[in-house]
Amino acid sequence: MKFSILVPAYNEDQSISSCLNSLISIDYDEKEIIVIDDASTDRTAQTVERFLDKGVILVKREKNGGRAAALNSGLQRATGDVIITTDADTVVPSNWLQRFKSCFEQRDVVAVGGAYQAHNKDKLLANATSVLDQVLNGVFKKSFIPNKLSGVNSAVLKDALLDLGGFNENSWWREDSELGWKLKRIGKAVYDPGNVVSTNYPDTWPGIWKRKFYWGYAMGLRFREQIPFNIRLWIRPAVFMALFISLLTFFITIPYGINMFLVPGLIFLLLLSSLTIVYVPFGAIVMIRNRDRISLETLSLLAVLPIVREFAYVCGMFLGFYRGRIGSIKPSWKRT
Repeated sequence: MKFSILVPAYNEDQSISSCLNSLISIDYDEKEIIVIDDASTDRTAQTVERFLDKGVILVKREKNGGRAAALNSGLQRATGDVIITTDADTVVPSNWLQRFKSCFEQRDVVAVGGAYQAHNKDKLLANATSVLDQVLNGVFKKSFIPNKLSGVNSAVLKDALLDLGGFNENSWWREDSELGWKLKRIGKAVYDPGNVVSTNYPDTWPGIWKRKFYWGYAMGLRFREQIPFNIRLWIRPAVFMALFISLLTFFITIPYGINMFLVPGLIFLLLLSSLTIVYVPFGAIVMIRNRDRISLETLSLLAVLPIVREFAYVCGMFLGFYRGRIGSIKPSWKRT
C-alpha cells in the first residue's frame, strides 16, 4: 500500500522544516511527500526546495486559493493508493503510516482519522486547549463529534476521494468535515485515538475564540444549506440554549422566591458543571497518561475553556445559519 502525503502550505517558512524532517524519518518505504505551496509570500518554497534531494515533491501554485484548492493540486500529482493530509506546522510519529495501514486492512474502511495534540505545549493556553481536545477526542473518542476526520491527521482511499470529486474548494473551513460526511455513504470512516500528531495550537484567547467561532460558522453554513437529521450535530447548540434559557429563567424568577428560582438555578448549575469542571479530572488523567507534569494552572483553565469555546462555536453557528453566504466568502487559510 502506497501513501501520498499532502502538505498544503501558505507562509509556513518557520515551521515546515520540522514537519518535513519528521515525514522523511517515517519508517515506511512506499510513500511520497508532496508539499503544495499556495503562492506564499515568504520563503516557504525555497525552504522546501532544500528537501527535494530527499524525495520531497514541491507543487507551486501561482495564485492563492485556500487549503482545499492546494490539496486538489497535490491530489493531481499523487500516485499513492491512499491520500494523507496534514499541516505544515505538524510533526508526525515514526509509526504514523504503519498505524494507518493497519486500519485500512479492516473490512470496508475508506478513511481513517487520527488524533492531535499541541506541539507548542510550553504555552499555557495552547497546552490547556490541547488537553481539552485530548479529553474530547481520546477519552470520549469523539462521541460528541459526528465526523472522524481532521485535516491535520487523516487518510482516505484515493479512488474514494476521486469518486467524490476531491476536496470541496467552496467548503471554507470545513473541507475535512464535509469529506467525512460524504465518505460515510460509501464505506467506514474509523478513528484511531492512538495515532497522534503534534501541531501548533493558538496560544491567545482571541486565537482560541476565532478558531472555534469559524468552525461553528462553517457548521452554520451547512445547516443553512440543509438541516441535517443527525442528533450529534444538535447536541452543542441544544445544550448551550438550555444553559442560556435556564440562566435567564433563574434571574427572572429570583423576585418570586426560592420555590420559583431553585429549579432553573439547579438546571443551570448542572449544565454548567457538565461543560466545565467535569473536564478537570479527565484533564489530570490525560496529563498523567502523557507523562506530563500536572499543572494547576492548566487544570484551572480546563474549568473555563470549555464554556468559552462552546460559546464561540455556537455564536458562529447561529451567525452562519442566519446571515452566512457561502458565495461571498473567499477561500482562506485557517490562520489563528
